[in-house]
Amino acid sequence: MVRIPEPELMEDPTQVESYANADFETAHSFLIRKFQDRLPQRFVPESILDLGCGPGDMSSRLYLQFPMANFTFLDGSEFMLDLCKKRMDTLDSEKRNNKIDFKKELIQDFVPESPYDLVFSNSLLHHIHDPFQFWGAIQRSIHNDSFIFISDLMRPDSLTQTNQLIERYANNEPEILKRDFYNSLLAAYRIEEVKEMLEIVRLDTKLNVEPVTDRHWICYTKPR
Repeated sequence: MVRIPEPELMEDPTQVESYANADFETAHSFLIRKFQDRLPQRFVPESILDLGCGPGDMSSRLYLQFPMANFTFLDGSEFMLDLCKKRMDTLDSEKRNNKIDFKKELIQDFVPESPYDLVFSNSLLHHIHDPFQFWGAIQRSIHNDSFIFISDLMRPDSLTQTNQLIERYANNEPEILKRDFYNSLLAAYRIEEVKEMLEIVRLDTKLNVEPVTDRHWICYTKPR
């Protein structure tokens, strides 16, 4: 099935609110477990970049796992970034002695002051019209020992399969969220497409790519 791009940014307040209020607990908890399973032993990052942080559900999970690290949360949507800030403010902020930056910026414009120990991204790549802007941002943000973890949706084989996924995972959600999920599935990249991208940007020797559900794949730094 041919990929159909969707808008790069979520800037409609109703759409943003619907996405922020959606129940992603099962999927996000599962992806975080996959992330934890693939981290190197005794890995304690001092600096973490969350590319496309969205409303901050994954961001808060990262923060709770590494509460002493310095964080950069980046998103091109001001509405999303505001929700991420509010979510982070609900955490134990009085005990923070680390640095947290929120950056409203497009990934193609992002040039970090220094590389990060951990670069994390969830559900961003499928929004990007030119995927090499995404990989370029990744490459600008890492050093030789950085750990990379990326998760995203996987485009189904057909519209029939797409509708089956909507019915299976979003049947009780509002129509606006169903439509957003549908459009995201059609805009998602397939495993073979991601592998081809990695070969072109010469990250294929550094990163593994694998499917983990009927609608998700993960990409992460190969163990040494």
